[in-house]
Amino acid sequence: MTTMQAAANRAVPRLTARVGNKIKLTLLLLLALVLAGIHTPAKAEGYVVNCTRNGGIYYQYFSTTTIQVGNDAQVGDLLGSWITSSDPSAWTCTPVVNNYPNAVVQMSTQGYPPYTVWGSKSVDGATYNVYNTAVKAGLGYVARWRYTIKGTTSAWQPLTIATGGQQDSTTSVTISNTDGPFTFGVDVQVLFVKTNNVLTAGTTSAFDPIYVRWKQVSNTSVGTQLGSGSYMIADFQAGRLITNVGGTCTTPDVAVTLPDVGRTQFTGINSTAGLTPFELKFNNCSSGMNLVQYSFAPTTSVANAANGVVVLNSNSTATGVGMQLLLTPATPVTFGTTYPLTSYDPSVSNGNYTLPLYAALYQTATAVTPGLVNSSITFTASYK
Repeated sequence: MTTMQAAANRAVPRLTARVGNKIKLTLLLLLALVLAGIHTPAKAEGYVVNCTRNGGIYYQYFSTTTIQVGNDAQVGDLLGSWITSSDPSAWTCTPVVNNYPNAVVQMSTQGYPPYTVWGSKSVDGATYNVYNTAVKAGLGYVARWRYTIKGTTSAWQPLTIATGGQQDSTTSVTISNTDGPFTFGVDVQVLFVKTNNVLTAGTTSAFDPIYVRWKQVSNTSVGTQLGSGSYMIADFQAGRLITNVGGTCTTPDVAVTLPDVGRTQFTGINSTAGLTPFELKFNNCSSGMNLVQYSFAPTTSVANAANGVVVLNSNSTATGVGMQLLLTPATPVTFGTTYPLTSYDPSVSNGNYTLPLYAALYQTATAVTPGLVNSSITFTASYK
């Protein structure tokens, strides 16, 4: 009996074959030869195009990966970025010229999810199934794969099929008997998702997010053939997937001093004066977070929402003006809107980033009277 093994709590494709007495004798002889130092070849499959799993191993491994769960990550949020496992020569394939001299074959792949479906998620403009990892409560994932045959690389294929199903690639590559031996490569990517608030820090046991096998459809009597005995299994080895929780940055307060402004610099309602640049700092940021965001809220009230203007506080003596906050000299903030910190790099540990901003005085009434100007705005950072 030949059986593909996998971790518990997963639907696993099983392969079973009965063996007659003569074959048993052959297997015993082969075993004796192996013990004598002669090695058996890797498993080959396929009647029209014969594909051999390189090295005779099922697995292609992910590197050790740390997932940073941001302090404000919610259920359904993505964690980190895409993680890749690549095998550029998963199989070596050779057309069987003598048996099928006029064969034309469409080569492609099928993807198989061994875990249960948690839900769905839109990522990079495509819809994916979110699968439970089963090795860590609260941790799910989405997956995609692509293949390369004779220099042709397919588009990424989102994994969307139900647990235990075999999902076809949407494209194929044409192979004929004039094509000599060629390599058949597979790339797999996963992106993790928070599926429950019980998610904690720590490592996981071995975990196989997706299996990929080759598929060939020929114009011969053989028809469709599948690489059922030569899956490539993308695998996180035990202890190689690590989760950290509570990722943040340090965000110090900022005091902004505007220049003295004469009343004559204001030319009417909606005019501005004293434009001043300043920076907000995000220091010692954790690596591996999926997203760092920020937003602004007034501590007084909003004088002009469309132009990012707040009312002065009670310590002010000037009248007819408000305080304006801008992202650029020409772009006011929108209070309550969450903006991404686009400069954040998840690969950098303890990274420091600056956010350039601008403040100005903004005329809100016909008459402007001189005096002291004071106001404040709350800046909130969130981490996912």
